[in-house]
Amino acid sequence: MNTSSSRLLILPLLLILAACTSNAPALSTATRSMDEVPGQEQLSNGDRQYSFANGCVIVLEARRAVVKTEGTACELHHRDIALLYASGD
Repeated sequence: MNTSSSRLLILPLLLILAACTSNAPALSTATRSMDEVPGQEQLSNGDRQYSFANGCVIVLEARRAVVKTEGTACELHHRDIALLYASGD
């Protein structure tokens, strides 16, 4: 291998190395609302209640993952989270 061909091989490697060591954007440590773990409570009639930090309360049927009531503060991801937790019960 001559020196010009080895220089051509080194250049892409240096570019790749430079890209890997450049300052990457830092990952956010802020908690996303869709990652929230709800407070869980079983009501006296067997229904399951899931409460969220923003005041959202979702009540699901005792045996099935079916929404019975949902508070006005609830967003779609709150219902999804409650249903996911209920499916694991």
